[in-house]
Amino acid sequence: MPSPIFLLTTVLVAAVAGFAVAAWLRSSRRRVLEADEGIRSLASMRWREFSHFVIEALHAQGFEAARGEAATQTTQEADLVLDRNGETWLLSVKQGANYRIGAQMVDELARAVRFRNARGGILATLGRIEAGAGRAHPGLELLDGPALWTLIDPLLPPSLHQDIQRRAHARLGREIALGWGAALLVGLLAGSATGMFTSSDADLATGAGTVPAAAAPGGAPAAAGSPRPADALPPVPLDEDAARESLANAITSVGGVERAVWPTRSTLALYLSAEATDAQVKAICAVVDRYDALRAVRLQLQPPPGAGRVRFRQCRAF
Repeated sequence: MPSPIFLLTTVLVAAVAGFAVAAWLRSSRRRVLEADEGIRSLASMRWREFSHFVIEALHAQGFEAARGEAATQTTQEADLVLDRNGETWLLSVKQGANYRIGAQMVDELARAVRFRNARGGILATLGRIEAGAGRAHPGLELLDGPALWTLIDPLLPPSLHQDIQRRAHARLGREIALGWGAALLVGLLAGSATGMFTSSDADLATGAGTVPAAAAPGGAPAAAGSPRPADALPPVPLDEDAARESLANAITSVGGVERAVWPTRSTLALYLSAEATDAQVKAICAVVDRYDALRAVRLQLQPPPGAGRVRFRQCRAF
């Protein structure tokens, strides 16, 4: 019969680990799974319907579908012609979720932009854009699956939203069940380890079998896992992608900022709980100023639907 110590340790460890894993999955995986299911739904649409959502999502940045003759003069590398402030932009839409956009596709769009003498180009895909694919063409806007989903998400009809959330919830439930199974296994291992080191109740009462801590040179006991002094750790510089991710995480500490995403490399979209105030913008810029390479980023201040208008701000011009 299992000992009480074994049972108690197994139950406690399994419960703590299970609740921790379930809480982590609910807080961090729910949005990821919803985005994944949303991308799958967009990929299953007809191309015309999907491209309509892309254009509607770009309205917040001032883009509109071009009309008349200009709209028909597309190239093989560009699917649609857009207009912003009287200037022509080319839009290339790659709908498949399995697309992997490399430098070659970006180069083709750049050539089309030069051929049409357009102001710039946008490449939107439900797939992934390889790191550095657009480095040679800073004038192009590249939108991959997660960024594109963030822009299109508020535009979808409620019925489609409910279906996406239902499928994501089912996947989350399966992951939580697997997490509880792993937690039970960890609890059993912990209970077994406790049983191995507990020879009897008498040993527990008297402390028999306790192994003294190893002494450090000079007679002082060595503290296991002592952290290294902060000044002994070399600084870790952030590359551009890491800096963008860090800024998006840090800026959510400002009150009223619910989430922050990069729809383009030059625009950081902030989803707010209410229309932005001057004090809130000042606090946001204080966070942005800590990132030298991103100080001139354009901020898209997005209030909830019906709570105000979208505003664009730039903390610094350099």
